[in-house]
Amino acid sequence: MPTQIIIILCEGPHDVAFICRILKVNGFRSNESVKLGSYPKPINDILKSEFEKTNVEELNLQEIRNSLLPSNTLILDEKHVFLYSMGGDSKRVVRQNLLKTFRSLIPDEGEISAIPENTNLSILYFLDSDEKGVQQRLLEINEEIIEALDEVDFNLFESNSEIKLVSKLKLGSFIFTGEDNNLGKLEDILNPLMRSENEVMFDEATLFIDNHFNDERLFPLKITLTDGNIVENRSTRRGDRFNFDKGKSLIGIAGQIQNSGSSNVVCIQKSDLLTHEKISNSRKCQEIIIFLDSFINFDTLKH
Repeated sequence: MPTQIIIILCEGPHDVAFICRILKVNGFRSNESVKLGSYPKPINDILKSEFEKTNVEELNLQEIRNSLLPSNTLILDEKHVFLYSMGGDSKRVVRQNLLKTFRSLIPDEGEISAIPENTNLSILYFLDSDEKGVQQRLLEINEEIIEALDEVDFNLFESNSEIKLVSKLKLGSFIFTGEDNNLGKLEDILNPLMRSENEVMFDEATLFIDNHFNDERLFPLKITLTDGNIVENRSTRRGDRFNFDKGKSLIGIAGQIQNSGSSNVVCIQKSDLLTHEKISNSRKCQEIIIFLDSFINFDTLKH
């Protein structure tokens, strides 16, 4: 059985938490307690190198934040999954650097391999469609890959949930969408699942938000020193405005009833508003599960 090293690049921690939950339904288990050196090559060396960066006194905070360390890792047999919370467009260069690192490990014809025999390397992109649409999101992934890899000068992905090989490096993409399969985001999948069998709770949470939401409060209070006095005023700068997302707020309000003080990440990971049965019976979740299964079991050594 080949060793699979699978990197999953997500936009944010909520996506990571959800994919972890999906993978556990498929039999994977958490694998974070393993020492870095005990992970299979070459990912162990990559992780050790990145971890060392976070402990170098000369690095500034921005450089530390740009280190390539996974949020979670899971395992099933010899399939090792590493999930990264990469952010959106601002993390384009960081994603490209990771892609270049993995590509550099795969030998060209006639070169000595830097990775153990019978080892598959793969990178999978998970992004929200948002209001851009699937095709625009795929175009952005394609452009990102073309910029990073010299041998790619064409669009790899033409439709959602595709698997491609580039010099024995397996690449895949999946775009989260709502029911129309074009626009939307993770919360368009999560909220209906969590709301099912908990309609009263979510109706009242929605009412609470509608009754108490105030657009002005999206601009934070700022403390400044004026004429020797400490003054607190509400910011008017558009760049300071908080990002309000009603779907995320609903998850937080409902999740707090069970997991007090926890973030949405913990609620998604542990809340019984999301169950094995719901995931198994969800069409949207099944699309993700089927794609993940196809991607993970796509053996690059046989293609």
